[in-house]
Amino acid sequence: MIKRLWGRFRAWLASVTAVDVGKPADGLSAIGRAGTDLDVTWGEKRDELKDALSLWRTNPMAKRLVSIVTAYVVGGDGIRLRAPTYRALDSFLSEFMDHPENRMTMRQAAWCDELSRSGELFPTLHTNVDGMSFVRAVPASRIRAIDWREGDYEAETQYHEASGMIGEDDIIWRHPRALPTEFNGARVPPAMLHYAVNRPVGCLRGSSDLASVLKWLRRYTGWLEDRVRLNAAVRAFLWIVSVPGHMVKEKAEQYRGEPASGSVVVKERDVETWEAVTPNLRAQDAEADGRAIRWMIVAGGPGLSLLDVGESETANLASAKTLGEQRRRFLRRRQAYFGWMLADVAVHAWNRAVLLGLRRGRVVSVADVEIGLPDIAPDDNHALALAASSMAEALQELRDMVGDSEALRRLAVRLTLKFAGERVSEDAFEEIVSGVAVESDDHTSKPA
Repeated sequence: MIKRLWGRFRAWLASVTAVDVGKPADGLSAIGRAGTDLDVTWGEKRDELKDALSLWRTNPMAKRLVSIVTAYVVGGDGIRLRAPTYRALDSFLSEFMDHPENRMTMRQAAWCDELSRSGELFPTLHTNVDGMSFVRAVPASRIRAIDWREGDYEAETQYHEASGMIGEDDIIWRHPRALPTEFNGARVPPAMLHYAVNRPVGCLRGSSDLASVLKWLRRYTGWLEDRVRLNAAVRAFLWIVSVPGHMVKEKAEQYRGEPASGSVVVKERDVETWEAVTPNLRAQDAEADGRAIRWMIVAGGPGLSLLDVGESETANLASAKTLGEQRRRFLRRRQAYFGWMLADVAVHAWNRAVLLGLRRGRVVSVADVEIGLPDIAPDDNHALALAASSMAEALQELRDMVGDSEALRRLAVRLTLKFAGERVSEDAFEEIVSGVAVESDDHTSKPA
């Protein structure tokens, strides 16, 4: 009997199919990954996001690291979107950016803060029946898991927002690719988008700019608090009074209370001596420790240096320029991504309206949008102007040598724009070269 039962149990075990953790039917959905099997668990991700937010709120250095990135990326007037070669889209972009329910120019600073602080952003699009979409954002700390199309982890389909109440189901958001493209007169379902920075290949979730320095920010805070307490103790001191043995009780009773400031004590010479004892902290020995911790913070921070947090004692002009160039390269890359992200949100809003038949036009991509980025460094404009001027003079000499031609004109325009630091679309380039206005696409009907 036992042998027969054991045989059935072995046959059942042989029929069991293993399921990777994080995949459907793994039996561990409550404690699964926040993304792919390379991402951290949901619990670890949630703790990282909460720690980053808590330190940003309470630690001045953490807040400064985030605010510096936002100040450079967004600038004073923010990032603007235009579509000069497509009037219908250009009009929509202006309406979308300035709509009182969106106020995209005002949102940019908060979104950039969130992108640096959390490492990812989850904006939602709520499309109205007139084709205009209103934008909101869900905190990354509430997105428990992400679903994707089988075989392609970059094709995200659904997002699971934790309800926050025990026993309640997650709130499910869908990516536009997973939503219907037909409008039947009912309410248009909202869509969610996802953008991330510091994301390793194979992962879905981004990582905070503060993730690698959270430990060192806490250590620096603890170290600084200890220094404040100890330095407060320096202001306290102890009086040691030396007297002959037969006078100890008498003097102890006399000096039961500390003499008030300004008191006069008359004593017999060589009979009573007073000595003030204070703690010696050797504060200079700890100065190097504080600097080492600060270096760890800025080394793991978002492309910054001690100069950016107000410390310049050991810096000179050469080191400042070198560190400034490092910062500019990082900030240009982050600014380019943030500008692309804003354009992608606007393009999704336009395409949803077109596909649902709520706006007339054609489906577009980010390449159809001109992104106006603020200057990272004002002195760049002067350097670019000099470079463009020198290039134009060189091309003029080249034309005098070989003569004028269409190929030379195209080369001249491309090089001048390149050295001026300007990027234009192919349509705009053709318009500059030929001098012929590009035909508007306003008459184009929506795709079938």
